[in-house]
Amino acid sequence: MKRRSPTRPVRRASRVLALLATMAGALLVPAHTAMAAGTTYYVDCSAATNGTGTQSSPWNSVSGVNGTTFGAGDSILFAAGTTCTGQLAPGGSGTSGSPITMGSYGTGAKPVINANGATGPVIHLLNQQYWEIGGLELTNAAASPNYRSGVLAENASGGILHHIRVHDMYIHDITGYGGGWYATNAGVGIQTNHTTPVSTWDDVVVENNTFDHVDRIAVAVTPDGDGQGTGLTTGTVIRDNTMTYDGADDILVVKNDGALIDGNKAGYGGAKSTCPPSGQYCNGASAGIWMSGSNDTVVQNNEVYCHVNGADGTGYDVDWGNHNTTFQYNYSHQNLGGFMLVMPPFSIANEPTSTVPSDGTVIRYNISENDGTNAGCPTSGTPTHGTGVFHFVGNIPNKSGSSSAVPLIYNNSIYVNKSSLNTPVLYSRKGGSVTGTLSFRNNAVFNYGTGGYFTTSAGSVYSNNLFYGNHPSSEPADAAKVTADPQFRNPGNANGSSSYTGANAYQIHPSSPVVRAGAVISGNGGQDAFGNAVSATAAPNIGAYNGTGGNLASNAGFETGTLSPWVNSGAAPSVTSSNARTGTYALTTQASGSGANLNLTGLSPNTTYLLTGWAKVANAGETLAIGVKNYGGTETFTNVATTSYTQGAIVFTTGSSSTTATVYCWKNTGGTGAGYCDDLAVEALPSATNALTNPGFETGALSPWAQSTGTASGVVASNARSGTYALQTAASSSGAIQTVNGLTSSGTYLLAAWAKAATAGEEVAVGVKSFGGTETYLRTSTTSYAQQPIFFTTGATATSAGAYCYKNAGSSAGYCDDYTLIKLP
Repeated sequence: MKRRSPTRPVRRASRVLALLATMAGALLVPAHTAMAAGTTYYVDCSAATNGTGTQSSPWNSVSGVNGTTFGAGDSILFAAGTTCTGQLAPGGSGTSGSPITMGSYGTGAKPVINANGATGPVIHLLNQQYWEIGGLELTNAAASPNYRSGVLAENASGGILHHIRVHDMYIHDITGYGGGWYATNAGVGIQTNHTTPVSTWDDVVVENNTFDHVDRIAVAVTPDGDGQGTGLTTGTVIRDNTMTYDGADDILVVKNDGALIDGNKAGYGGAKSTCPPSGQYCNGASAGIWMSGSNDTVVQNNEVYCHVNGADGTGYDVDWGNHNTTFQYNYSHQNLGGFMLVMPPFSIANEPTSTVPSDGTVIRYNISENDGTNAGCPTSGTPTHGTGVFHFVGNIPNKSGSSSAVPLIYNNSIYVNKSSLNTPVLYSRKGGSVTGTLSFRNNAVFNYGTGGYFTTSAGSVYSNNLFYGNHPSSEPADAAKVTADPQFRNPGNANGSSSYTGANAYQIHPSSPVVRAGAVISGNGGQDAFGNAVSATAAPNIGAYNGTGGNLASNAGFETGTLSPWVNSGAAPSVTSSNARTGTYALTTQASGSGANLNLTGLSPNTTYLLTGWAKVANAGETLAIGVKNYGGTETFTNVATTSYTQGAIVFTTGSSSTTATVYCWKNTGGTGAGYCDDLAVEALPSATNALTNPGFETGALSPWAQSTGTASGVVASNARSGTYALQTAASSSGAIQTVNGLTSSGTYLLAAWAKAATAGEEVAVGVKSFGGTETYLRTSTTSYAQQPIFFTTGATATSAGAYCYKNAGSSAGYCDDYTLIKLP
């Protein structure tokens, strides 16, 4: 929570004088020497003597700049590789299309302006406009904090000032107050001073800068205190900046309309809370990127990580009095307080908008990875107000009478892969039950932690979410939820050699259950976090990624509504808008001898591939096959005989000269009802070594499998699916388990095995446990072998897993054979 002080910061004398002059109807302007417009002035602080400001006779200190009033089109250039000591306060303003520019000339390192511990900004613009400042290095380190900033542009003019651009700067070691007011303790501060009439800015651009060890904040576009100023600054763009070790926050806009915060990267902030002397503004709470009292703010494509502040500590924050704030395409990880802070209304002196709940908040296509902890960060903090992926300070803010009162949280990917974390997904400082409603849809929640969810007032919507891992009792009811592993490409960014790192780690494998499993949401923004289109009418994926995962099978979900490029095989099948597993369409076969083939081209010889697909039959006991042939090896298929969709998985390796394969869905002969296939996927597995030993029991012995508790099982030379041997359980409480070591922590694996029961209706389970997540198993009750594919992700510190076959109850034996345990790339 952003704590507010009723008092404003003490202003420096120059600001007070400027305010008095404005109220008197004129601006107080220091005496400067007027020179011709459109002139370039040169500064070389390494020069032995002071010149006239020309290139052949440059100024050799900041005094020449400070003593000049510049005009439209003028340029002030500092010699590369030099250092000037002092503070810059140049005079004058540019005009629209002809700004005053400040930069560098020559070759070498950025020119340095070092304020050498002086109080105030390194570069100060007061009631000036149309300035562009870039290509410089600014620093102002001191033994103790005070009001210090890099660039500070102040408006006390009583009107609108235009066009301040700060770009390509290196601003570092600014020793301000970590708990002091924002713009006057910033790398770049754009401030509207409290005046009557109102002062505001238009067209503020802060881009491509590097900030390091700035106290308090890297970029702030704000009034000069809470509750100050009723006007809104427009045209603010803060983009493509890098920020590290900011003392408190990273980016803040207050009283802005239409601000864009885009493509920034901020890490390790929030460690300092040193405040100014008693009676001045003090706020020790901080978050990475946030806004208050603002309309139509868009926060996108940013990365905030390792924020250590104990009071708030989140990566992002929608604070008080905001309207229509959109957070999209952002990446948040290892932030102590969580991913997103949501503030309720409260009272700030002289600030009526603070008592109005923020409305129109949209949080979509973002990725949160292990938020709620600083584990893995170079610094860490201690939370004082709790943690939560979505961290509500109080009740859910719902604005009465607003058409967009309810916060919309959809298509985010959330990853908590640490069993020691109790980070709730939905958390409030008020406790486990809050008032208000929200919409929580299409989110992929991977939760190996122990945290849960608060309950809300009636009317909240939870639909089409994926909840994988631990399932706390507070997990929301969701009739369309998915509970399988989302199959992220590199969950937790644990594999440093993966080609999927950063936010890209949360792209998915093509066999992921999230594909087309979401609900259509109106006004969905049109694209996901990776630039993939999101349809306004077709079912999207669950989570932040809406692509196919690189699926080699075209029209794999038949969502074109047509068969092509699949072709008929036997009695002609059709694509129908019924019996779909996801989306709208599925392949529907005829009752007997009917199916469709898809010819894959461009495959690599001697390469292993994974084929997965979902199938069901209209009549229980009839069979439908998903398989592959014509790949340079023996045709392989798995039969499905269930009336609800069941997944099959085939691992096949192309021949030494094979570059094609045919995958198919085929309703076997002899049936009387249709079969259905949907969501097929093919993916290359560059390294597909089976991690299990004696996976088909072809040694004729059980070892290294071990007996499960209960009745002994054994290896028999009968009932094999392939080869000679299979595992035979006893009638009940019987099975075998193999513990596999040497797995990769936070790695996604496929366990595929075949099982059958001697007596129809009795169940045999194939499963995996002790991998750092929740035990997962699938059961078959057929008397012919059926395949049981299980996708699972190891825990953050887990490097082993137990694969098993188990018969729980019954009167006769069960059989298992042909186990495969492979890591997905």
